[in-house]
Amino acid sequence: MQPLADLLQDSRRSFGHRWSLPEYRQIELYTKRKRLTFCDDPPSMAPHGTLGVHVAALLLESSLVGQDPALMEGVGSWQRYLALPRRSVTEKLVAEVYRILRIFRIATSHRDGYCELEEGLVRCACTFERCALSLNITPVGLGLLESFVYTYLDAPRQPYAEAYVERLLWQYFVDIVAEIRKFADEDRILYQFRSPGYFNRHFRLDCDNPRFAVVDGGYRFEISPPYADPLRYPIDFFVSLQDGLHIVPVEALQAGWLASAELSRWRVRDPYGTELPSRFRHRFGREVMVVGLPMT
Repeated sequence: MQPLADLLQDSRRSFGHRWSLPEYRQIELYTKRKRLTFCDDPPSMAPHGTLGVHVAALLLESSLVGQDPALMEGVGSWQRYLALPRRSVTEKLVAEVYRILRIFRIATSHRDGYCELEEGLVRCACTFERCALSLNITPVGLGLLESFVYTYLDAPRQPYAEAYVERLLWQYFVDIVAEIRKFADEDRILYQFRSPGYFNRHFRLDCDNPRFAVVDGGYRFEISPPYADPLRYPIDFFVSLQDGLHIVPVEALQAGWLASAELSRWRVRDPYGTELPSRFRHRFGREVMVVGLPMT
């Protein structure tokens, strides 16, 4: 159970400041001392910093159970994966990430499992219910799994439309798969998705004053040549149209043009409508210039 012991130590480092554990202190009742003998330190198998992956797995499963408690009741983890809804691309992506996290969680907590960091790879394996589970993934990949779960669970609090979140999660998933070197479970093959195109997840550029014109049954955004490359300038256009606020990523445009029928896909989600959350205020700082006053 060494992997579990390592996780407990990781948990204590992260959350132990709130615990009330017994305090052990030395006391000398006599002047004559006895020398004790101690075992050698056991080798630590689990790489440090994996507690966050476990927390992400538990949060994701708790969220899925909360959405449909009957769906998850009284079944094993593989049956839970098979029972997950797949009505949208987002739900399909979430199901596959749950599947990856399932292997990691079982391998690092099962009595016959193991998890070790070797040659830059986190190697997890376990025989579970007569099935060989295996996952070799980079530490970067584990961080991306945590980021995926946070982005998915935090999405309802954000104003971004479901289409925006879907593109963001899809890019996370593509990058996660690129960090996996070995994968095996009951089905052995991760679900493959048709690429909708690259979406920059590393950073986004907010533009709240875009210029656009209504042409050819759509909207053409004016993007000056220095900013026309969406790879270098992944711009999100915040624009009020059709009595609602929309956040349109530049990746959704075709040569700067967006069809009118596509606009509704980028409308901010309820309950925001025409207003952004107050926390967005600090992302759009702008100094009001007064004519005649110096700039210093």
